[in-house]
Amino acid sequence: MIRRWRYIILFMLISLAAQAADEKPVPDVVGAAALKSTSVATPVLSTGSYIQVILGLVFVVLLIFFLAWLVRRIGRLQSVMGGSMKMLGGLSLGQRERALLVQVGETQMLLGVAPGSVRTLHVFDKPVVTASPAPAAESFADKLNAVLKQKAGA
Repeated sequence: MIRRWRYIILFMLISLAAQAADEKPVPDVVGAAALKSTSVATPVLSTGSYIQVILGLVFVVLLIFFLAWLVRRIGRLQSVMGGSMKMLGGLSLGQRERALLVQVGETQMLLGVAPGSVRTLHVFDKPVVTASPAPAAESFADKLNAVLKQKAGA
């Protein structure tokens, strides 16, 4: 989260610097008339520059969401098209240790996964679990409604 704000602030500073570079230079004329004509105060940031910065930020945020969606979508396609290797299930055994049931072709294996190592714990002769698609995950809204109904009934 903090890293995103750094990029947003950096983008704003770059756009302000680009706007400052586009301004016309003040002529080097010595004299009272030149001082009077150049002493008019102009705003550093105009409404147009604020709108430009806001639209730029909105574009960047939308681009981030689009790329996240695209990466998720491509990840799903690769796992579906992956072929003969499937992860059937997993169980957390500790903070960093897991036991995974993996199917490669027709063989199912129980793997122990820890930081820096993967070990085969058991290779099953007969399939333990049939590779069926996982049930659709219940959404947060559904879970929240179920909890609210339980509290309302109590």
